[in-house]
Amino acid sequence: MNSSIVKARVSPEIKAAAMENAKALGLDLSTVIRMVIKQLAATGEIPEGLLKPNKKTLQAIKDFERGIGVHRANSIDDLKKELEW
Repeated sequence: MNSSIVKARVSPEIKAAAMENAKALGLDLSTVIRMVIKQLAATGEIPEGLLKPNKKTLQAIKDFERGIGVHRANSIDDLKKELEW
């Protein structure tokens, strides 16, 4: 089977945690990466759960929906003026 190398940069801490978690699942990190890439190639989708927002993002969404910290402009021109564009 022909293969090509895929490189990705992650912090040493993230890599170590990922390797440990993969091992706990009976997998190595290369297998996990291949699984994700094969899923993306086959379906055009990221495996479910990978795009799940974290707590900070969920809070930002809730704040936005409630209008907390939201800035509104009446028009694009007004927004550009406010941003000194």
